[in-house]
Amino acid sequence: MFSQLTQTWQILMVFLLITATYALSFRFLKIGNQLSMLLAAVAGGIISGYDLVDIGRHIVEGSFTFINIILIIYTATVFIYVQKASRGLDALVRDVIIHFHRRPKLLVVLLMFLIMLPPAFTGPGADGIFAFGAMVSSVLLRMGVPLVKISAFIAFGGTLGVFAPPVNIPAMIIASGINMPYVGFVIPLLIVTIPVSVFVALFLCAGHISGPIDAGHMLKALSSIPEKMKGVRVYLPLIVVIGLMLCSRAFPHFFPHLGVPLMFVIGTVVALIIAGKVNFLQISREAFADTFTINTILLVIGSLVQILSLTGVRGLFVLTAITVPNILLYAAIFVALPLFSGILTSFGAASVFGVPFMLALLGRDPIVATIGLSLIAVVGNMVPPTAVLGKPAAIVAEYKGDYSNIFKVSIIPL
Repeated sequence: MFSQLTQTWQILMVFLLITATYALSFRFLKIGNQLSMLLAAVAGGIISGYDLVDIGRHIVEGSFTFINIILIIYTATVFIYVQKASRGLDALVRDVIIHFHRRPKLLVVLLMFLIMLPPAFTGPGADGIFAFGAMVSSVLLRMGVPLVKISAFIAFGGTLGVFAPPVNIPAMIIASGINMPYVGFVIPLLIVTIPVSVFVALFLCAGHISGPIDAGHMLKALSSIPEKMKGVRVYLPLIVVIGLMLCSRAFPHFFPHLGVPLMFVIGTVVALIIAGKVNFLQISREAFADTFTINTILLVIGSLVQILSLTGVRGLFVLTAITVPNILLYAAIFVALPLFSGILTSFGAASVFGVPFMLALLGRDPIVATIGLSLIAVVGNMVPPTAVLGKPAAIVAEYKGDYSNIFKVSIIPL
């Protein structure tokens, strides 16, 4: 179709047509993000001259690119949901308030870590927002924090949870794209995550709190906890999962690497034993429904990336990223990753743009560079107009104002 053009311009035209197909499908056909990306992938293959059989084969192959990440997301979500159903998550909040109500600034930092906890294990930031958002909102409101800053606080918890170890999905995607094992990331991720999280929590809340707070007043906002969900039983499933992860890394010659999905399955079994009577079938169905959107996005992104590789578009991205001056490369990273994270999610942006950027940064420490790219990508989760984690946080906090107000108080931490 573009035989009169140079190869670079042919590939560029294919990319523009893929982008146009996605935009038109999403805007006018209103078939959703996933189907729009799938249609764009098919259109890209057809435009490049491949027959439907070849296109279908590459789409199926590509859909398995992130299958391990999909298994991690689902099994981790089941693990968190079982603990939520057993009231273990509620018990965590109560314990934090009881033990740290005399130190309110430390308390708000720990509340931030609580929101970050589910996505740190599952991947999607919405898990933390919906698991702890309402409880944290009620506590912060009684501490005197304005609702607009509470909404930002909850949104940051979900966003930083996406970045936090052990399961940083954008970093996993980038590492997978350059054939680098996801090993050695936990400590560097912690070194970045902890100070950033502490700064965000104190920046938003420290000016509104002072002195000890009334724990009894705080606990009235929370529901009661079953007697069996007290003490070490609350923490045992988390201890098991974290222990399995640490043992597989600390003693690789003696302790088998079970794989992260299986570790979460084992943790879920422990949580079920502790929880007693919970409807596991219903929980697993809810987890499947709640992770369906992000998992189908990962399936389709894998197919789209496969087609982009087949048509040469991905190679053009890589070549451009490698050859442009450093100042332009960093400017593109700073603009493209947050911008496209709002459209493709931070997972999709990490795959389509993060991998070429990482290939251009191979002269640097690959773990540090991957972590940096993943951190810039997750910023897009709070950037308008989509604000895929910012707007759900406002809903959970019951903030009725315009989202632009939340974004304004979030600019400096972002």
